[in-house]
This record gives sequence, C-alpha cells and structure tokens, in this order.
Amino acid sequence: MRYFCLIFLFLLTGCGPAKKLDTSNIRFQCLASQSSCTVSTESGQFEVLFSQDKVLTEVPFSIRLSSSTIGSINNISGFLEGKDMFMGKVPVFFELDSNGEYFVAETLLGSCSEEKMIWRLWLTINGRQEQQNLDFEQTFFIDFESTRH
Repeated sequence: MRYFCLIFLFLLTGCGPAKKLDTSNIRFQCLASQSSCTVSTESGQFEVLFSQDKVLTEVPFSIRLSSSTIGSINNISGFLEGKDMFMGKVPVFFELDSNGEYFVAETLLGSCSEEKMIWRLWLTINGRQEQQNLDFEQTFFIDFESTRH
C-alpha cells in the first residue's frame, strides 16, 4: 500500500498545466543555408527562423514560425526529413510562445555518416482567412543544412 501511495503521489505531482515556451531571450535568425526565410502563399506570408546560426546534429534547437495572419492560425503540424537521404520523419510540434506572438517548436536532429546533410521541414498550417471568411490549409517546405559536431 505504501508503494501505491508513493507512485500515486509521484504521478499526481507530474501532472500540471503545460508551460508556454519562453522565447524572449532567444535571437531567432534565418540560416545561411536556408532555402527561404519567408514563404509567400495564397494564404499569406510565413516566416521561418531558427534559434541558432548553424544547426548541429544531436543539439536541441528551436524553430519560430510567424505570419501576418497569426491570429487566424488554428493548428500547425510539421515534420523534418532528409532531402537526399532517408532518415525517417522527425515530428515537429509547434505551440504559441509565452507572449502569444509566434509559434515555436523545439527539436533536434540525429546524426548520420555524412558531415553535412540537407533537411526538409514540411509545414501544414490550418487557419481562417477572416477577410474572405474561409478556412484554409496551406502546406509548404523549406530546406536547410545541418552539420555534425
């Protein structure tokens, strides 16, 4: 019974409201190897920036997505995959930052035998265009390079 109480107490203290990402101290930037920093679509312009100037494998980094239509975005889903080499699909989970201004995801990449690798970030954005009163789904990708450390 004592072990049951300890396990129950441990599980209970592990539960709590999700914390918003605090990105106020992170300087996001466009990578030199990035195929595009701003993607123009029929649903609006989307800016994709990184928390580091160089993405290293097996080192966590953040990705920031912003848009002029950020108030109308309902959901963002995404994944990373190797452009020229299959490394599986790495899911990327976006959430609003602590200020509610941007969508941010924290992720990391596995290392492979190559010194440098090109990755493709696929993003699907669901939202609502309030001017036309229409729902939209927009999918696009950007490519960027990672380096083994």
